[in-house]
Amino acid sequence: MPTDPVTSLEEALDLIEQEALNAGGVDWTRVREECRALAADARALADLYPALRHALNALSDHHSHLRLPDAGVTHRGLLGVYYTRGVVAYVFPGSPAALADLRPGDRVRRVQGKPVGDGVNEGLPPEAVLTLEVERAGERRVLTLTRAEVSAVPPEPQGHLAAPGVGLVTLPDCDLSGLLADGTPYEERVQSLLLDLAARGAARWVVDLRRNTGGNMWPMLAGIGPLAGEGDLGAFMGPAERWPWRYEGGAALVGGEVMRRVNGPVLPTISDDVPVAVLTSPLTASSGEILALSFVGRRGTRLFGEATRGLTTSNSLYELPDGAALLLTTAQDADRTGRVYTGPIPPDMAVLTDWAEVQTPQDPVLSAALAWLAGS
Repeated sequence: MPTDPVTSLEEALDLIEQEALNAGGVDWTRVREECRALAADARALADLYPALRHALNALSDHHSHLRLPDAGVTHRGLLGVYYTRGVVAYVFPGSPAALADLRPGDRVRRVQGKPVGDGVNEGLPPEAVLTLEVERAGERRVLTLTRAEVSAVPPEPQGHLAAPGVGLVTLPDCDLSGLLADGTPYEERVQSLLLDLAARGAARWVVDLRRNTGGNMWPMLAGIGPLAGEGDLGAFMGPAERWPWRYEGGAALVGGEVMRRVNGPVLPTISDDVPVAVLTSPLTASSGEILALSFVGRRGTRLFGEATRGLTTSNSLYELPDGAALLLTTAQDADRTGRVYTGPIPPDMAVLTDWAEVQTPQDPVLSAALAWLAGS
C-alpha cells in the first residue's frame, strides 16, 4: 500500500469492500464519499484514521476495527474499567479507574448522570472526561475520571489447584505478539502450568475464560490444546469456504498451516471423557469465544457461567504502511460439530458471576463447576 494519503485511502477502502464479511450490505458509493470528505485535509496516513473507522463502522459487524501502530505498547484514551450489568468486572492496573480505587464488585449506577445498561460498558460514552456515580457496600460516591495513555502490560496466565485433584487454569486475553511481559511466549507459560498442575495430581480441570477479551488465538490454543483435544476443534466459515482450526501435539493450526508451536515440553492430550469445566462471562469475547468453542462438543466438557459477548466472528489482519492495521471480520465461527454461531455462546449451566468473589470460596460459578467435577 502506498504512503500517499489519497491513494492509500482508496486502496484501504478497496480492501475493506473486497474482504469484509458484511461488505455486501454497505452502500459503498455513499460511504466512500463520506470517507473522502473526512480525509480531505489528510497529509499523513494517521490523518486517514477517522475515515477508516467510519468505513469499518459501516460494516455493522461490531468486531472489525483499526489497530494503532503502538497498540501493543500503549493503551490510548483508556479509562480502564469493564462493567457488565452495571457491576465492575475488571479494572486495568495503573489506569484512571484503578487510581480512583474502582474495584471488581463495585456497582456503576450512572455515567454522565444517566443510568447504565446491562451490556459490557453499555452507557459509557467516548468523552475524555467522565463522571461516574459508583456504589460500594451501600455507600455512593461520585468520581471524575479522565481518559489517559497507559502502558500496555500483557496479563499473565495463572494456575493453581482449586480442589484436590482439580487444576484451575486462568487464560486472560493474549497480545498479538503472543509474548508476556518478561518475553515468555504465552503458550509456553500455559503448558508449563498444565505440566505443573498435572504433576501435583490434577486429573480434572477448570478453564477460566471469564476475563478473556480476545487477542491472538493461536498462542492460547497451542497452550490449552491438551485439554481441548487433538484434531479439528472448530472452523472459520466464509461465504464459500471453510477453514478448520486444530490442535496437534503442542501446535495450533489452521488447515495444515502451523500458526503457533510450543518449543518445549507439552502435556499429553487428555482423554475426551476427562471432565473439563469451562467458565465464561459477557467479557469472554472474540478469540476468547473461539477458545470456548474449541471445547464445545467435547464429551467431557460443560460450560458454566454466563453467555459470552457474542463476537463469534474471526478477524483477519491487514497491515498498513505506518504500522497500523485493519482487523476485518472475514468469517463466522463454528464449533467442532459444525454449528455456526451468530451471537453469544450460551453456558450449559447458567450462573451469574459475583465479580467481587472471583476464584474465592464464595465464587458461585466456580463452586458450581467444582460441584459438577466432584460428581463426574
